[in-house]
Amino acid sequence: MTASKKPPAGGIPPERIAALAAIRRTLQSEDVQSALDNEILRHGLGARDAALASELCYGYLRHKGRVTFGLERFLRKPGTLPPSCRTALEVAAYETLFLDRVPEFATRSWVTSLARKKWGRGLAKVATAWMTWVCAHRADLHGPEMYRQDGNPRLFLSRYYSLPAWIVDLWVESYGLEAATRLAEAQSSPPLLGLRINPMHQRSAALVRRAESFASELQMVDAFSLGCSRETARRVFPDLAVDLRMGAMSRQSLEAQRMMKDFGAGSWPEPVWDLCAGRGGKTAYLLERGQKLVRAADLHSGRLRGLLLELDRLGLPRISVVRARADALPPWQEQPRTILLDVPCSGLGVLAPRPDTKWKRTPSDIPPLLALQEAILRQAAASLAPQGQIIYMTCTIHPAENQAMIDRFLDAHKTFHILRHFATPQNQSEGREFFWGVVLQSRG
Repeated sequence: MTASKKPPAGGIPPERIAALAAIRRTLQSEDVQSALDNEILRHGLGARDAALASELCYGYLRHKGRVTFGLERFLRKPGTLPPSCRTALEVAAYETLFLDRVPEFATRSWVTSLARKKWGRGLAKVATAWMTWVCAHRADLHGPEMYRQDGNPRLFLSRYYSLPAWIVDLWVESYGLEAATRLAEAQSSPPLLGLRINPMHQRSAALVRRAESFASELQMVDAFSLGCSRETARRVFPDLAVDLRMGAMSRQSLEAQRMMKDFGAGSWPEPVWDLCAGRGGKTAYLLERGQKLVRAADLHSGRLRGLLLELDRLGLPRISVVRARADALPPWQEQPRTILLDVPCSGLGVLAPRPDTKWKRTPSDIPPLLALQEAILRQAAASLAPQGQIIYMTCTIHPAENQAMIDRFLDAHKTFHILRHFATPQNQSEGREFFWGVVLQSRG
């Protein structure tokens, strides 16, 4: 990347402007990483400033509920603030509370300068008073007691762990208060960085040896699938950026890789249809692990373009890729012996890496998702070759999209049974991602 552009005298640091713009775009509807990448490019941020913008964006979205609660304690009528001003105040509070390496004066300077420039002297004074209040109440804002004051445990989870109340209610009613607390805590921290070594790349042997020499510091599913903190990744793989660019490694959720391995990916009966392929993470996993006859489909042409670029980056063969709905019959002649369904879901199991989801998803989204999942399963059953298998996967912690969905499917399709089952343990702490899936075997 190019070096960061310096702000004009009295201006606002571009990494803060980029973060605020990415947050605004994200909360309107855009994917957080796409919004952030576009703003980093637009502002010409160098690596260091891009990392700060990323931390501000993801960290704020992870802890938005907590800083919002603080602002509502500080202001008598927070709803009268311009929305973009309110977001700026909340991001500045997040920066003060959670980023120890940023001096307090630097945060105070940019948020008051921004307020003065965009909203006038009156709101600049509010920004100054807000920063003084945040610093004075730093310990209270970090501790749990402020968020427990009315004795409602569900309200406490919502405030302290920055979760919409409906998600808290769903988890408490599904799993109980203790498990819901563990889940809430897990999603409030950054996840492990999942990495996948490309076994077909010429550097794979060296990368595997490197990983094995640091095995005590890594979570390893096998020689090619591992997870660690970003700091550890930079130390274990000093050329990580180059290895990613040249196709020797990929980023992929460690739990997703764990489930693929547990389900025997690489030796599935062929042909394999990946009907919700997205940008191709699981498609590439299959090809890297030795699957030959793989077909991929997705509804979104942009994702399919990304899939083809991903195969090119990894040096994998181009496969048959079509734009098609997963709940309709794809235009391939042969019957698949394996159908992979990484179905569209609520995403409530991956709120740690995708914290924007919890602020954009609503309870009204769930019924259409359930109907779509059911239609996709029904079409897969109709398309499958005799004695074939359906791999059904989600990244949600919602029983209606998981076991209840499969129970309904089995009631309607008596020739199928569950061959294998996968669920990330709810007491899992380090990965902070929760996946669920089954292998459905046809006896017909």
